[in-house]
Amino acid sequence: MKHLPIYNSDFEKLLCDFNREVGTKGYSRAEMFGSTVREFLNFMETKGNTDIQKIKGADIVAYYEYIRERPNHRREGGLSESMIRHHLFSLRLFFEYLLDAGEIKSSPARLPRFAVGKYGQRSVPTSEEMKLIAHACETKRDHALIAVAYGCGLRRSEMEMLDVGDVLFHKGILIVREGKFGKSRTVPLSNGVMEKLKEYVIYGRTKYFPANSSNTTAAFFVNNVGTRMMGEYLNLRLKEIILKTKNQKLIAKKITLHCLRHGFATHLLDNGANIEFVQGLMGHSQIDTVHIYSKKRKQQLHVKNQFDRFYAT
Repeated sequence: MKHLPIYNSDFEKLLCDFNREVGTKGYSRAEMFGSTVREFLNFMETKGNTDIQKIKGADIVAYYEYIRERPNHRREGGLSESMIRHHLFSLRLFFEYLLDAGEIKSSPARLPRFAVGKYGQRSVPTSEEMKLIAHACETKRDHALIAVAYGCGLRRSEMEMLDVGDVLFHKGILIVREGKFGKSRTVPLSNGVMEKLKEYVIYGRTKYFPANSSNTTAAFFVNNVGTRMMGEYLNLRLKEIILKTKNQKLIAKKITLHCLRHGFATHLLDNGANIEFVQGLMGHSQIDTVHIYSKKRKQQLHVKNQFDRFYAT
């Protein structure tokens, strides 16, 4: 919703100042905060309210009811509970910023308890289910796909943009040149992951290029016509692999590439990996983000409880 218009110049200025503030504080969802606040201010304009000081708690409730009902613009259905929570948290940050800046005298965004829905947990495959997925792989490219998503914890967009030159076999590392928010990072490769990637690069990848063609791509993952494989197809191929397992419990989990990324972090933490180490591998700017991957760990549970209380107050 970042392209929604705001006609009130005061609203636009406050939003620009807020975006600058959250950007300097290093929030991992800085751009999303601005986008959701923009939608709220647009909503206020449609209701005829163009004075930030006249926005009341009733307006926040009205907006909550609106986002509960409005359709999702990216897929069928409405907004998820986690996205609704994000909208409300964005408003809380926005009004707390306005309060600190002296633009308002009190915040209307002390969120009502009914607004706190159940925080949905992403499906994470078990170690045994990952063995089923690996067994169902049909090509060296399939094995490499699983190795990069689950064995390296890359995001879908990072897998799409990965180049052959980013996998340094002689050093045993994979380089994410431009991750989320333009940040780069280095991921060490285990022997098993390196073996799968080498087999794909040496024996599998070249089979997808047209014969006698000099037009080759630097992309690590290439499609059946020898061009860079898009993230949507990478996810689709994972779904096809999971269907081949014929395991109905696994199929029902609706595992995506991002679920494999979560599994990568969860299983590392469950096996005693240091949380700061996992944070670096995942490319998270805030360590709190890593905590959600392992609810079994006492330290994570403490952080999550703090997180829930923060939303509930």
